[in-house]
Amino acid sequence: MAFTLQLRNYQEQSIEALREGIRQGHRRQIICAPTGAGKSVVAAYLIQEAINKRSRTYFIVDRLALLDQSLALFDSYGIESGVIQAKHWKWRPQEYLQIASVGTIARRGIAEDLKLAIVDECHVQSQAVTQFILHHPELIVVGLSASPFTKGLGCVYTNVVNVTSTDQLVSEGWLVPTRAFVCKAINVKGLKVAADGEWDEGEITKRSMTIVGDVVTEWVKKTNEICGGPVKTLLFSATVDHGAALCKQFQAEGHNFVQVSYRDKNDQYRRDIIEEFRKPDSNITGLCSVEALSRGFDVTDIKVGVFCRPYRKSLSAWIQQLGRIMRPHPEKDFAVALDHANNFLRFLPSMQEFFAEGISKLDDGKHEVARKEPQEWEAKARTCQGCGFTPLTAAMQCCPHCGFEIKHRNTLQHIAGEMHEIDISPKKKKEIPEWMRDKESVARQLWTYALKIKSGDQEAARRFANMQFKVIYNEWPYRKIETLEPIPPDQALINMVRHNLIRWSKSRVRVAA
Repeated sequence: MAFTLQLRNYQEQSIEALREGIRQGHRRQIICAPTGAGKSVVAAYLIQEAINKRSRTYFIVDRLALLDQSLALFDSYGIESGVIQAKHWKWRPQEYLQIASVGTIARRGIAEDLKLAIVDECHVQSQAVTQFILHHPELIVVGLSASPFTKGLGCVYTNVVNVTSTDQLVSEGWLVPTRAFVCKAINVKGLKVAADGEWDEGEITKRSMTIVGDVVTEWVKKTNEICGGPVKTLLFSATVDHGAALCKQFQAEGHNFVQVSYRDKNDQYRRDIIEEFRKPDSNITGLCSVEALSRGFDVTDIKVGVFCRPYRKSLSAWIQQLGRIMRPHPEKDFAVALDHANNFLRFLPSMQEFFAEGISKLDDGKHEVARKEPQEWEAKARTCQGCGFTPLTAAMQCCPHCGFEIKHRNTLQHIAGEMHEIDISPKKKKEIPEWMRDKESVARQLWTYALKIKSGDQEAARRFANMQFKVIYNEWPYRKIETLEPIPPDQALINMVRHNLIRWSKSRVRVAA
C-alpha cells in the first residue's frame, strides 16, 4: 500500500527555496538538513513532480548498501523506479526514475537525456558524477547532505538551502536528544597523520584496539542502568579487524553483534543481515561497521551508538555517525552515545554551533592544491582490490563502491576503563544588543569613529574600521566600508571599541612578558 506524501513545514520551505534558487539561476543546489529531517522525502516529492512532466531522473547513492533502502522508500510512495545494477531484480530501464550507485555511474556513465539528478550524500564527491554535472550545465542537480563541509564543494554546487537545524528538530520532536558518555581518551600523542589529515590508519588500529574490553563492559553496564537491559545498538569500529574482534567479545557475553564489511560473502548476504536488523524483534542486537553504515542508514529504533573510531578533524564524519541514533521512534525519549574515541570532546564547540545554525556557505575550493594526473603505477595503486573501482583517493578509508578497507592491521589489547556523562546541550544564545542588529549602520558608525581617531587618515581608518567590524561580528563587512556614508557613532559602539582596544593592549603585554 502506497503512503501519501505529506511534507512538513520546513520540507515545503526547502522546496520553495530550491525553486527560488532556480529562478535566480542556480541549477546545482544542495539541501542541507540533519539526519532524520526527511531529505529523502523531499527528494521523493521532487522526483514525483519530474515524473509527472515525463522527465528522466536519477537518484544517485554513494554505496550499494543504500540501493535497496532508497528503492523501498520510493516504492512506499508508489513511485515506479528501476535500479541500474547488474542482475538486480528491479532492472527496469524504461522507468523515468532510475536508482544507481556512484560505482555504477563511474562504469556506465549517465543517460544523456537526463533532466534531474538527485545526489544523496553529495558531500562524498565522486569524480565521475562531478565531471558529468560540470559538463552538463543545463542539468538540474539537487544534492542531499547533513554535513556539506567537503573542500571544493562550492566549485560544483552554487547554492545551499538550509531552512532548519538539528536543535530546532529536537525541540519540535522530529529528532531525539542524545545523552553522551565519554571514556578515557585514546593516547594521540605522537600519532602519525595521513594524507587526508586524519589519524594514520595503522597507528589508529594499534591504539584503538586497546579499548576493546571497555567497549563491551561499558555497553553492558550502561544499557542495564539506562535502558533496563540490552537494546538495539549501532557500533562503529576503527577497522574491520577491530570490528570483528568486538563482535566476538559481545558474542562471548551472549549478545549477538554482527559486522557489515567488504568481507561479506555477497550483496544478498549483506541485505539479509540488514533486513533482519530492521525487524522490531530482530535476533541481532548490534550491527557493526567501520563507515559503511555511517551515511544514509535508516533504522529508527536504534537506541545506543558505540563509537570507536577517532577522528582528528572530520566533523562531517562524526556528525554523520551521531545522526544514525537520533531518529525518533515510539517509546524512544533519547539516544545514548558511548564515545570511546573522544570525538565529543574534540568536536563539541563546532558540533554545537552547527547543530544550532546549520551551514550557509559551501567551501569554494580556493585553498585546494591542484593535483597532477597519476602515473600508471599510481593509478593501479588507486584501484580497489575488492571490486576494481577506481580511482581511490588518499582521503578514502574504504572503497565507496564495495566498502573494501584500504588499510588494516590486526592487533588486540584489553584495558579497563569507565565512562562519564557530559553535557552536550545547546549553548544558550546571547541576546544581541539592539544597536548591533543593523550591520550596515554599525559599519557607517565605525567609519565615522575611525576617521576621527585616525585624524582623517583614510587608509588607517579603513583598516581600523574593518578590523573592529570583524572583532564585533566575526566576519568582514560585505561592502567596502570606505564607500559608506558616515553617521555619528552610538555610545554603546564607542564603549565596545574601547573595550576591544584595552583587551588587545593587555594581550600584547602578556605576550611580551
